[in-house]
Amino acid sequence: MASHTSFPLYVFEKDDWSMFLVESEDKLLYHIEPIDFESDEYLFWDAQGRGVRLTLERGVLTNIEQTENVMTVQEAFARYSQTLGVTVDPNGALSEIWERLQANVKPPSLLSRTIRHLFGVGCLLIVLTVATFILILFGGTIKALFTR
Repeated sequence: MASHTSFPLYVFEKDDWSMFLVESEDKLLYHIEPIDFESDEYLFWDAQGRGVRLTLERGVLTNIEQTENVMTVQEAFARYSQTLGVTVDPNGALSEIWERLQANVKPPSLLSRTIRHLFGVGCLLIVLTVATFILILFGGTIKALFTR
């Protein structure tokens, strides 16, 4: 493991421009699934703003090394602020800029938190698949009942 890498890591999700922090090495897989590393869905910077690449083998972090990312952490902050719909002062320490960004993050509503906890994405997909299957299977019977 690269000893010069300092946490937290700033993580930028390429597809939706969201960002989050990984506070320590042991929290890494709490935030990110191993398949997402293979899909190259994220960019990472250490606490000093240096680009880093993480290597996993069999779901275990084996290496963190410096790399040249396609954008700087400041550019990632700017894109993230666009998704939040705000303009944030880009000057100062990275931790200060991050705090200013997070001050603009709206907490999810009670309804969306409840739905997320009750159904989750996987469960919701299963429920929708089963409902579609039932409609296809019994659609003719239900239609016949109402057309009489």
